[in-house]
Amino acid sequence: MAAAASSYSSPPDHRDSSYSGEWEYDVFLCFRGGDTRHGFTSHLMAALCDRKIKAFIDTMLRKTESIDELLSVLQRSALSIVIFSEKFADSPWCLDEVATIVQSMSKFGHRVLPVFYKVRWADVAGDSGRYSAIINGELKASSEDNEKWKDALKAVANYAGHTSSAIPMESELIKAIVEDVQKQLVDMSPSIRSESLVGMGSRVWQVEQLLSMEEADDTRIIGLWGMAGVGKTTLAKACYERVISSTKGIKHHFIRNINQICGAHHGVDGIVRDLYSKVLSESDLSRDDLDMHYRRARLSCSKVFIVLDDVDTLCQLEQLLLGEVFNITKLFAAGSRIIFTTRNKKVLQNARARTYHVACLSDDESVQLFSLRAFRERSPPDNWMDLSCRATSYCNGNPLAIRVLGGTLFDEDRDYWESVLNGLGLIQNPEIGDILRRSYNKLGSDEKRVFLDVACFLNGISRSRLVGYMAALHPSAHATVKDLIDKSLLTCIPSEDEEKIEVHGLLIELAVNIVNDEPKLGKRSRLVDPEDIHKLLTSTEMKSWSAFLVNLFYKGVEMVLPRRKRRKVIGMHRTSNRVLEGDRSTEGINLNLFKAKEMYLEANAFEGMYSLTFLKFWWPDHQRPIKKKIHLPYGGLDSLPDGLRWLEWDRYPSKSLPFSFYPQNLVHLAIRWSPIKKCWEGVDHPKLVSLVVLDLSYCFNLTALPDISCSLQLEELLLRGCKSLVEVPSHVQYLDKLIILNLGGCENLMRLPSKLNSKVIKHVRMRDCPKLKHCPEINSGELLELDLFKTPIRELPTAVNCFKLGGILSLSGKNITNFPTTSAIFQRFKLYGTAVAEMDCYDDYQASSDLLPKFDMLELEGNSLLKSLPKNIWNMVTASLIVRGSPLLESLPEISEPLISLSQLFLTECESLERLPSNINNFVFLDFLNLTSTGIKSLPSSIQELNQLLSIVLSNCKSLESIPSSIHKLPKLQKLQLGGCGRILSLPELPPSLFKLDVGGCKSLQALPSNASELSWSGLVFDNCPQLDKTVPDEIVANYSVCAQLSKHPKPTGFLHYSGSDIPEWFACKSIYDKDASCIMMQLPPANCNGSEQLIKGIAFGMVWRSDALTGRESMKCDCDIDTFTIASWSCFIFPEDALCERYESDLVSLWFDKKTKGRRGRCGEDQWYVKYAGRTVTFRFYASRLSYGGDVEQVEKFKIKRCGLSLLY
Repeated sequence: MAAAASSYSSPPDHRDSSYSGEWEYDVFLCFRGGDTRHGFTSHLMAALCDRKIKAFIDTMLRKTESIDELLSVLQRSALSIVIFSEKFADSPWCLDEVATIVQSMSKFGHRVLPVFYKVRWADVAGDSGRYSAIINGELKASSEDNEKWKDALKAVANYAGHTSSAIPMESELIKAIVEDVQKQLVDMSPSIRSESLVGMGSRVWQVEQLLSMEEADDTRIIGLWGMAGVGKTTLAKACYERVISSTKGIKHHFIRNINQICGAHHGVDGIVRDLYSKVLSESDLSRDDLDMHYRRARLSCSKVFIVLDDVDTLCQLEQLLLGEVFNITKLFAAGSRIIFTTRNKKVLQNARARTYHVACLSDDESVQLFSLRAFRERSPPDNWMDLSCRATSYCNGNPLAIRVLGGTLFDEDRDYWESVLNGLGLIQNPEIGDILRRSYNKLGSDEKRVFLDVACFLNGISRSRLVGYMAALHPSAHATVKDLIDKSLLTCIPSEDEEKIEVHGLLIELAVNIVNDEPKLGKRSRLVDPEDIHKLLTSTEMKSWSAFLVNLFYKGVEMVLPRRKRRKVIGMHRTSNRVLEGDRSTEGINLNLFKAKEMYLEANAFEGMYSLTFLKFWWPDHQRPIKKKIHLPYGGLDSLPDGLRWLEWDRYPSKSLPFSFYPQNLVHLAIRWSPIKKCWEGVDHPKLVSLVVLDLSYCFNLTALPDISCSLQLEELLLRGCKSLVEVPSHVQYLDKLIILNLGGCENLMRLPSKLNSKVIKHVRMRDCPKLKHCPEINSGELLELDLFKTPIRELPTAVNCFKLGGILSLSGKNITNFPTTSAIFQRFKLYGTAVAEMDCYDDYQASSDLLPKFDMLELEGNSLLKSLPKNIWNMVTASLIVRGSPLLESLPEISEPLISLSQLFLTECESLERLPSNINNFVFLDFLNLTSTGIKSLPSSIQELNQLLSIVLSNCKSLESIPSSIHKLPKLQKLQLGGCGRILSLPELPPSLFKLDVGGCKSLQALPSNASELSWSGLVFDNCPQLDKTVPDEIVANYSVCAQLSKHPKPTGFLHYSGSDIPEWFACKSIYDKDASCIMMQLPPANCNGSEQLIKGIAFGMVWRSDALTGRESMKCDCDIDTFTIASWSCFIFPEDALCERYESDLVSLWFDKKTKGRRGRCGEDQWYVKYAGRTVTFRFYASRLSYGGDVEQVEKFKIKRCGLSLLY
């Protein structure tokens, strides 16, 4: 139970039940009369009746009627509210109701909403909870009934519900319950559950809240706003059908495609005539007829519900509503409702309508809608899921695109799917392309230019940065950007610091198609296609030997060649032998280098590009720019266009920018991963007067910055990883608009300005600067982040007291001897490797004092002198406390009162810490407890009350002697790690929720728990346990058939590590000892006739190995190869998280399974490789790899595989 959020996780089939429309009652109330009848339940019943929800309560039964009649009513109800209270389990009647509810859920699509009223989840569903004790003790029932009741209580308690501890005010709790009931009843409605209305339940409910049809004393206009194809019309239609089917005495009309009709028939007169003829029950009404007094009087007495679909302008709306947009009560009777759909938010604003933004579908909803179109089922078959997700990812939640693509792929084979998905271009489909292009065609010229720039170049940029960049090109940039957002062509996404502007993938495709339709490549305004850019910037193809010689020339290598060949090579270099000649009017180039092929540019490659304002050669964030894709001559470029406003070039291959390039217009300059030493050679550096962003990150040879003394608009100065940089010039302190300063990893940086004058600076990052002794004074009231991690500053800056709400502060160094005194509220505070011994500066403050700082996450790492934590520590930390590497810390303060916020407690490498607070049960919502390498001898018995606890890690606690027997009472515990706890002799019974256990290296352990073989393990480690009775472990290994595991627990993977020397007998294929022990060759099974069935349910892997050079970051790998080509790959970490690698002293057997037959890192991206390569011989190759600290993957050399095994599971 997650009481803090007042909700619980529910099984997936609960939401799939469908309301048949034939229920006698909407809601059945199940409650204990003596507890809540005259209080909470009566108030809830009244609230349900107020919302016109037909609810049943047992007072409606005649006194002579029996429990059977009550249960019959329950089965005729759509949904049950079960109010668990203190004495609920005293009543067999209540327990029978719960059991019947569970039966009705599976038989009739019944739904349930549990309410925990002054009881906890553990009281209701826990094996040792209050209800279980009453059923086992006080109720004199059969054992069969007892088990039935307890199972039913657990089933109902595990559904999403509400708890009085999370919403203590009863009025608010009842309000939340009623709203939840309304949502579920809407979602169960037949019209909402139809195949065409995926994901509409919650959306219809939200619109109905805006409509509020029960409010009969006002008249409302509701506007549904969103991009083309997002489902505005579908949502309006669903709301319309629900209203007209449930509301009597209201006149209604639904008009589709108003904008299209207006365009075809030159106005709205026909629509007006049709609409009001329907409302007034008259025929052939003209616009003048509607101005007559008696007809207006009739309209003002008419209660109407009207939907106007696709209204494009306020003028259209005014004409449709006879000029009464702003006084709708004058036109129609009270209780009337008007819904209109539009792509233009400004229409909503001008009409003062209540606005509902129709968002795209979620990933799950997208897959469901796609499956209904492509397979005529609510979920794709297992072996089509990867392709289905790939298809829906392209559509990015747009329902129209999903329906069109799903219909295209319906009843087609896999080859056809692959072909379509590889060449996706839905904009070419008239059903989609025409709708989207109509939105574009209605834009003004400035709006079109800004839209194309954002879609082609600037997707994801911050809103303020976009407006600033566009301002010089378009004076009305601010208004233009807002208008494009209002017209649903741009989307404004709130982020942590500022709003981001994003463009839907289909609109990006539309923009690219628009610019590609421009006839001539050299005259094309914007270029994003790598092939087009290659043609524009490079010469015609050369012979291979000529390319080799030119490449040498580019590197400055002098050549001795015959005169004739020398002239030819030099001619190739100097002559503009381009496909395109003359002035080129391209305005912007955006090249993803990861997708581009190598280019050899001439020195004058950008000659004649006088219109070029945007040039971006970039590597994606997830791809390190390892390979140089663009080559320049030895002398570099002659020049770049002076009109450039955005210059971004990852791995720029020269040591400086062209001397003749004068960047007076440059707003954004980013040269990353470049050998550049100085941006401009010479003494006179150009003045970068317009610069807003300067990013020279990872330019390892950079020794000096360009002159930014006049860059008074500069907001970001990014110099991360500039290892040769020694000094940041003093004039940086005067940049009063600076927001981000990043100097992380500048290993030789020694001198900084004494202060930073910017009042708006938010992020200052100086981590890993080992030669930096001083931090500038920072006086910004906006400071969110100050990172001095691994920077040996001598004194703390006063900036620690200037943090804005939710900031991040990282400090380190032996020069810090006192914990900073601050009263700020931090998102994260990290203190690393300091000489701080105590934090007693806060001991005198009251727990409720405003002077106490607040930390969402407090990390104290490597502070070897730290002896104690303040007694108020639990009032200072709100989410996570991490203390690592403090060997002198002996104890923790007691917990004076229940804490509902702390969720994670990590106390590792604190060897003197021998005990936890006895009242640890006051950590009410603790879910992770890690005590690795501490001196803990035992856990307090109150740990059994931590009902939210998911993980306990006690690795290498060498003094730990036992685990409390009450640990089996923890209802949600999933992981228990005891590796290296050498004194533990035995383990108690484990909770049934546990699926990961590590007892490796427990050398005194004599037996696994008696119920160990009954649990569904996804991770089990028991290596190097010499005293262990092998009976239970042998049974687990023998039964570790992945076929059984696949059906038992929800995890897609699982592992088993133990000491041994052979692969279990149940493996179908094994390698041969001492001959290719790490490889298995096998012939894949033949596919069926159409390859559409799921042939393989999973794969099991096994490996016998030994290594003495492990670090803890290793993974076991298995690649499936055909010849030298890898078609699929799987991996599993050798060590469980937080395990100790040095304990592995003997041969180890590692078994793991994977349900994902596609593999983890298949280089060719095959979804069903075993179908495509059916019947062919493949090699499964086993090895170990290691993730380096730099993020690279390397193969482990001192890792000997003695045997391996593999089984395909059907």
